[in-house]
Amino acid sequence: MNKKKKEFNRYTSLLIVMALVFTAIVSRLAVLQIVKADEYKEKANTKAITEISEYAPRGKILDSSGAELAKSVQSYNLTFGETEDSLKYFFDTMDTLFKILDENKVVQKDELELKINPFRFEFKAEDEDTKKALEIKFKRDKGMNDKVEKKLFPDNKDKLNDEQIEAVNEKLLEITPEETFNYLVEQYGVSPEGIFKKVINLYNSSPEEALTKLASKYKATADEELKTLLSRYLEESKKAEKDELFKKLYDKCNVEATKLQPEKQLELERRYILVKDALKMQSFSGYKPVTIASDINSEAAYILYQKLNDLPGVDISMQPMRFYPYGQLASGVIGYISKIGSNHEKYEAKGYDVNTDYIGIQGIEGVFEDRLKGTKGGKVVKLNRQGRVIEELGSRESSQGQTIKLTINKDVQYAAETALDKVMLDLQKQGRKKDVDTSNATRGAAVAIDVNTGAVLALVSRPGFNPNDFSDPKGLSTEAFNKYFNPDYAAYGKNRGLSSALIERLFPVNSKTGKRADNFDFVPKPLFNYATFSLTPPGSTFKPMTAIAGLESGVITPNTVVDDHAVFNDGKGFTTTFYDNGSGAGRVALTRALAVSSNPYFMRVGQLLRETHGDNILAQYAWKFGLGVDPNSNTKPSTGIEIAENFGQVFNTASNTERVAQGFLWSIMESLKQGTGLNSHQDFISIDLYDDAADNDNIKKQKDDIKKKIKDAIKEGKLPEKDLRAQISSLISTDSKYKGKTLTSSYMNFIMQKIWQVAIYDGHTQVITQGNMYNASIGQGMSSFTPLQLANYVATIVNGGNRYSLHLVDKILDSDGKVIQETKPQIIENTGIKPSTVEAVKAGMQAVNSGEDGTARYVFSGFPIATAGKTGSATSSSVQDEIGRTSNGVYVGFAPYENPRIAVAVMVFDGGHGGYIAPVARAMYEAYFKEELDALGYTPTFKVVAEPIE
Repeated sequence: MNKKKKEFNRYTSLLIVMALVFTAIVSRLAVLQIVKADEYKEKANTKAITEISEYAPRGKILDSSGAELAKSVQSYNLTFGETEDSLKYFFDTMDTLFKILDENKVVQKDELELKINPFRFEFKAEDEDTKKALEIKFKRDKGMNDKVEKKLFPDNKDKLNDEQIEAVNEKLLEITPEETFNYLVEQYGVSPEGIFKKVINLYNSSPEEALTKLASKYKATADEELKTLLSRYLEESKKAEKDELFKKLYDKCNVEATKLQPEKQLELERRYILVKDALKMQSFSGYKPVTIASDINSEAAYILYQKLNDLPGVDISMQPMRFYPYGQLASGVIGYISKIGSNHEKYEAKGYDVNTDYIGIQGIEGVFEDRLKGTKGGKVVKLNRQGRVIEELGSRESSQGQTIKLTINKDVQYAAETALDKVMLDLQKQGRKKDVDTSNATRGAAVAIDVNTGAVLALVSRPGFNPNDFSDPKGLSTEAFNKYFNPDYAAYGKNRGLSSALIERLFPVNSKTGKRADNFDFVPKPLFNYATFSLTPPGSTFKPMTAIAGLESGVITPNTVVDDHAVFNDGKGFTTTFYDNGSGAGRVALTRALAVSSNPYFMRVGQLLRETHGDNILAQYAWKFGLGVDPNSNTKPSTGIEIAENFGQVFNTASNTERVAQGFLWSIMESLKQGTGLNSHQDFISIDLYDDAADNDNIKKQKDDIKKKIKDAIKEGKLPEKDLRAQISSLISTDSKYKGKTLTSSYMNFIMQKIWQVAIYDGHTQVITQGNMYNASIGQGMSSFTPLQLANYVATIVNGGNRYSLHLVDKILDSDGKVIQETKPQIIENTGIKPSTVEAVKAGMQAVNSGEDGTARYVFSGFPIATAGKTGSATSSSVQDEIGRTSNGVYVGFAPYENPRIAVAVMVFDGGHGGYIAPVARAMYEAYFKEELDALGYTPTFKVVAEPIE
């Protein structure tokens, strides 16, 4: 009995244990397969742990009142990432996406510089050398150099040297845009043939799936023949047989029938390339989506959200986009943003993604890039095979860039831009009037400055540009690209009504590139800042400076009288007649001399200055007012402004001597190279003194020595003929390019005679002539300044002689609006001019605007605030009349007359006379004094309030 009981207990226990184990297993399986099925399915599909960057909004750019001139706005972005499934179904996914985008009028992002219909490159550069460098980089990035290197240097196993790299680059430049496109089509497999091959190869592990795909995509009959062909193709290893089977499959599926019309086919292939190339150009390994379309509308985003599960690798994200609410307002100040170009190594070292990040170009956007860019954030995530985030493991927030608050007043800026556009258009319509033809008045600049702080209130360059063109995520349109980087010079000339002969002279074709060049700077350039970069003679607007030098040095008083009969004769052999002045202004003292802009009066002042204090006395005063710097000093040539600028120079003996010597040296070098006999009909052997990359060090030194001796001869008035003869003979005997050529003694004598004629008789005479000082005293000759310099010079006069450092930035703020940095007014120099001098010059400038015969009296008639100014007309070139150009119009001024607050400078190239363009100054005053004028019931002549375009 006990025995049976024990056996029963043993088996029972075993059964109970087994039942418990089985129950536990079943329960666990139930949990795994039912309760946590989705969770473990996702984990099984996990393909990567990676970091996804989060773009930081750029900091704002504000005007002086706090209006937003540049900001970041959130936009929907359509992205695509590389995953196992997204690559497998790439073409199906793209076809679906393209259809949705087109139906919703969403433009695919397009920053690929290779364009079609017609084939061409569009690189964002104005000069040919930069374009070539970008083209070489483009082709190297695509791997096109590999084939060239193997062909040129098949046996080379080492790293290419500089000479070999240059040879490869030359060959790369020979590859046409069409050949480049065909290379990319093959490289990325985006032709109908390539897509077909992708379909049958991607399903190597699943022939049945491949067969189904072929039948659906190409409407092929899934019969036994197709099955057999596909199986044999997938199993075949011999290339010849495999190619033959591919052709049979291709014909069987009738792939040719899927091809579109040629232009449409090219467009589709390029759309595929845009995505494929963006993926290739990622500069890092791991998961990172590329943007297919940006700033998509909400309707398209909603449709795409609904279809995401059927579109592997595709996602919708939010990303900040740069936006300029006032369009092109103050574009020359703000600048623009663009993809990183040729300086990619510099930005890679700073942590930029050179394939996706934007940087500031020009203006405030460029100068303050480090402050505006912000700090990227990101997330560390797990991704499944479709590229979807299944778990966030960690994150860091992005932080917005700092805010730059400018001194620019948007309304003064807007008034200046609007008025300048109208004035230029009126001048173009006016055409020829008396002594000037203003039909090419297409470029101009205007500047306004707070005379007591140096703050820039307006800085205008026309034509301007719309920075939104560059931040547009769809990419720069071909129309915009041509406007900014590739103008059609011949078409421009035809539209202007220029003759064929003049077009050929203005825009000659480069024999090497086949492209035209604007040799005479005839065509307006939107991206060139004429306010800060264009150097031009100031014309008569310089005469207040001559008056200051005369008064301060004691050579004149306000009552000094000169007889103006439209002729200046210094009594020492220099005489010039001013035909545009009629019979002259008669007896004039300083006030009326400024009012009527008497050239004889100010040339006489120049003569007195020269005879009493030498040729540099005028420059020594002008330098105090920011009109150049002493070339022998260590002074930095700058107005102090934060953005890039040129800095012009006033006439002085050192600069003028160098300028003249260099100019005449170039003339001699060109004549020697042409072998034309230096203004003679007699020809001689061509002698090339230009730098040549092929020259060895010895040849370079010989050329440099010859050029130095010629240049010194021009400066000093003595020609070292014996040494020059020996050096030229040595060069001809040493340089291999002269092999077989001889220079006879008679030819050498002829060359020496002609070099002496140009260097000494022409060149040195220009160095020492008294006419340099006379021309400088009326704002002509070598003196050239930017409109910004002219505005600051006037501000320095009327505030009593303090020259301020100019500035565009008022404050820099953090993202919370806290002030990080503030610009305080800074006096660069106190000129020390006497109050009596200031008042005398101001009185003359007031007579310009309101005097009985003032040159700007009609412009300011009826303006209720007392103003003062000076008009000017500056010769643009010695051949201006021959090439359809005319004198530049210049105007400077200030207001109010008592206790001045604002100084202005306006310049219109080919504008004729300063009086023509003075209305721009009035418009700036109307905006600046708006509250005072409103109180007086004054109606402005121009619209003076800027409105955002959003």
